[in-house]
Amino acid sequence: MVRNKYFYYLFLLNASINLINYVPRILIQDRFDGVLMSILIAVPAGSILMYVFAKILQRFPGEGLPEIFHSVFPVWISGLLLVLYGLGWYFSSAITLISFMDITSRYISPDVSPYIVLTGFLVVVGLSARLDSESLLYALEMVLYITMPLIAYMAWRVYSNPYFSWDSVRQIMTYAWNMPNYRTVAAATYIYTGYINMVVFNRIFRRFKIRYMFLIILVSIVSLFISLFGPIGILGANGAGEHVYPAFSAVDALRIRYFIIERMIYVFFVVYMILSLMNSIIHWHVGKELVLGGFKLEGEKPSLLPKKRKAEWWVLVLFSVVIFVLATVINQYTLNDMAIVFLDVRFAGEILLVVLLIYAAMRRGRRKRA
Repeated sequence: MVRNKYFYYLFLLNASINLINYVPRILIQDRFDGVLMSILIAVPAGSILMYVFAKILQRFPGEGLPEIFHSVFPVWISGLLLVLYGLGWYFSSAITLISFMDITSRYISPDVSPYIVLTGFLVVVGLSARLDSESLLYALEMVLYITMPLIAYMAWRVYSNPYFSWDSVRQIMTYAWNMPNYRTVAAATYIYTGYINMVVFNRIFRRFKIRYMFLIILVSIVSLFISLFGPIGILGANGAGEHVYPAFSAVDALRIRYFIIERMIYVFFVVYMILSLMNSIIHWHVGKELVLGGFKLEGEKPSLLPKKRKAEWWVLVLFSVVIFVLATVINQYTLNDMAIVFLDVRFAGEILLVVLLIYAAMRRGRRKRA
C-alpha cells in the first residue's frame, strides 16, 4: 500500500507534461481571443472536478474503476464504459508519443528515421506498462525528483532572460476581458487530468485523502502561465502563434552560459523525453487495466492471473501497432486536429466520470442502508 503523496505525484506529472503536448499551442492560438478568461474558468472547474472525484473515491477504498462499475452497473454497460475510458486514456499517450517523435526529428536528430525513434519509445513503454502499479509509482517518484529541479531552473532562465519581452506579456493582458471558449477551457483543464489515473491506482492506496488543494491550485496557475507567457515573452506576441511546439522553440532560443552543454534545448529534450515516457507508461498501464476490466479481467485474482497476463500482451501489442500506423498515415495538421478533439472530448468525459462515480456511491450507500 502507498501513501497519499503519490496522488500529488500523478497530478504533478500531468501538470508538467502539458508543456510538450498541444495545450500551449491551443492557449497561444487563442491569446487574443479569451485565453485569460478561459484560464480563469478552467482553474476552479478543474479544481472542483478533482476535489469531488477524490472525495467520492474515498468511499471505495482499495477499489479501481472496474470493481466499482461492475458492482453497480449491468455487465454490458460497465464493460462498454471501461473500454471507452481505457481507449480514451490510451489515446492521450498516443498523441504524446507521436508528438515527441516529431519533436525529435525537428530539433534533435533530423537524420535519424522517426520510426526508429518511435519503435524505441514503444518498446520501453510497452514493456514497462506491464509492471505492477506500486512499482510504477516508485519509479515516478524518482523521475520527478530528478526532473522537477531542472524544470524549475529552465523556467527561471526563461523569465530572467534579458531578451524576455514583458511588453508582449502586457499586450496579451490587454485582452483579458475577451469572452472565453470551450476549446481553450478544455485545454487548460488538462493540467489537472493526472487525478484520473486514480481509477486504477486507488487499489493500492492506504486511506486515500486529498489535502493541500491550495498548493494544487497554485501549481496549476504557475504551470498554465509558464505554458502561455514563456513562449510569448521569448518569441513575441505575434511570433509565438507561428510555431508548432512553442515551448521547444522558445527554449531553443536560449543559451546556457558557463555550462558543458551550451544549448538549453538538449537539457529540455532529455527532461521531457523522460517525462513523456513515464507519462505514457502510466497511461498505458491505466488504459490496459481498464480495457481488461471491461472483459472482467481486473485486479490480481489468482484464478484469472494466467488469462490476464496473456490478454495484456495482446492489448499492449495492439496499442503499439495502432500508434505506429497512426504515425505513418497522419501529418502534423491532422495530429493537431486530433489533439483538439481529444482535449474537448476528454473534458466532457471527465465530467461524465465524476457523475457516474457519484451515482455509484449513491447506489452503494442505498445497498448498505438496506
